[in-house]
Amino acid sequence: MKSIATAKMRGQASNNQQPDFGTYHHSTPRVSQKIRDKVKILFTRVFRNLPFARDDSLKILDVGCGLGFLSCVCAEYYPKARIIGFDTFKHASLKESSLAKTNNNAKILGFSERIKFQKGDVFSSDYSKGNFDLFVSNLVFHNLGRKRINAYERLAHWMTPKSYLVLGELFFDYKTDFRRLTSLFGNVQKIHCFNIGRQYKMLVLSDPKK
Repeated sequence: MKSIATAKMRGQASNNQQPDFGTYHHSTPRVSQKIRDKVKILFTRVFRNLPFARDDSLKILDVGCGLGFLSCVCAEYYPKARIIGFDTFKHASLKESSLAKTNNNAKILGFSERIKFQKGDVFSSDYSKGNFDLFVSNLVFHNLGRKRINAYERLAHWMTPKSYLVLGELFFDYKTDFRRLTSLFGNVQKIHCFNIGRQYKMLVLSDPKK
């Protein structure tokens, strides 16, 4: 039997409303949903291997949350977690994104009491004093071009020695990114990914070097 939370994530909320997590740039609604289904499986598998129990009261930061899909995946898997998701809600990589729509998605799925969404970006925001246990991000940093390297540095600065970062990303210059990430984090683990795209890779990073 599927859990209620899983049913909700599939758009079967009790009020018959369905969350709208948007369409990725150069994609279609159907393809975007298939990508999200695969991404959810990957992140959930990684969560199972992190040193956290599912009922831990974690603090989670979703970097570039978009319309809240990954924040809701976290809220479903960790039922006692408190999550902050931030985004500019302006980038063309996700069509028709808005803070209002993101909040409504969390409300439809019953997660609005545990998820807080904010406007901001990785450069102007500062979450270094948040003491977050877990950082997550999916399909965000490649949109920053060369600035993504500076964004990695910001994340490392925000993290504590006990924090973990789960990063799903399109690495168009994987060698360069991986070299920089290994200079910023003492522990970088590659996760085997099934077909999302040839350049999509998932990494688990911890032990920030400060």
